[in-house]
Amino acid sequence: MKTIFTLLFSLVFASGVFSQTEWEVPQENTGLITKITATWCGPCGGWGWEAMEGLMASHGDNNIVTSLYAPSSSELYNTGAEELAAEIGFGGTPNFSGNGLDQGTAAASVTTIVDTFNTEAPVIANAAFEIQNVDNDTLIISIKTKFFENVDGTFILKPFLVENHVEEEQTGQTGDVPHHNVHRGAFTPLTDSTNIILSGSAAQGDIITKRYMMVYDPSWKLSEMFIATTLWMENPLDPADLLYVNGSKEPQAGELAFSMGTLDGDLPVVIDPGLWPVGVEEIAEMNFSVFPNPVSEMLNVKLTLDADFTVTLTDILGKQIFTESYTSTSSTTINVADFPEGIYMLQLNAGNEVFYDRVIVK
Repeated sequence: MKTIFTLLFSLVFASGVFSQTEWEVPQENTGLITKITATWCGPCGGWGWEAMEGLMASHGDNNIVTSLYAPSSSELYNTGAEELAAEIGFGGTPNFSGNGLDQGTAAASVTTIVDTFNTEAPVIANAAFEIQNVDNDTLIISIKTKFFENVDGTFILKPFLVENHVEEEQTGQTGDVPHHNVHRGAFTPLTDSTNIILSGSAAQGDIITKRYMMVYDPSWKLSEMFIATTLWMENPLDPADLLYVNGSKEPQAGELAFSMGTLDGDLPVVIDPGLWPVGVEEIAEMNFSVFPNPVSEMLNVKLTLDADFTVTLTDILGKQIFTESYTSTSSTTINVADFPEGIYMLQLNAGNEVFYDRVIVK
């Protein structure tokens, strides 16, 4: 399986430039296996630990397999894991599920669910992704959902980040041990506040694209991470119940072939030459900066060339706070004095290029 570390494609780290490329959503089913667990749970570190290792060995390559530390009293807890676990439903830990279907302690039962889904179920739709921007603590992805059949209903995306081999104590184990495929948190929409991508009808071949972001802890290991995109639909008989439709964990892009410097001396900054929006010289010329950052009153946005561009600011929940277009200029100033304190994502569109930066309002 390819990880974020080896697939930072369509990326120029220094400038935040990316260029979307055309790629197809795989017409295949990918199962979802979850273990709801807690670091204080003895059986989770005993037979449940061995069961999870077995599921990862037998089904980890071709399915999304993740551990949800859902109880808020557990180490490695996050609200995204809690919400997904609540959707599945569980009465205790460890608890296993296949494609969102609660199997309780019957870990072996999930393999039949996902095997049947992968080999016999029709591919109704799928949601795949490309990585568009990565920096010290922020990921931005674009998710493309394609419908392979005519559908009617409400469809919902739930993308999340997974890290393997997370060192932490575990009852039932000795000392700090590497935890398996830990759900690290959910992505949030970049331009709005809903994960619903369709409420109504879609025809075979229809495609819906939506961008997501996540602020992650810089101490997490990119080399051990993967992104999972999962697609769900509301149960027509019970809208409060979500039915798993499909998922993906492989970024959609060609192999990497070119390296450009390093970030903090550790992580490689790479770019797929086939995805360059312009020549290298032009990339070097077209850049932008925002300052001061953090900011309390006036935020300066400056391009290295005169251009027509649009600046959009969204909060951490994806709500658009500001947008404005400018013509034939290389700079502008935005008054953020009335913005609530917090982290905002700044998106600058200039022609075919898109720039991102994180802005902190204090």
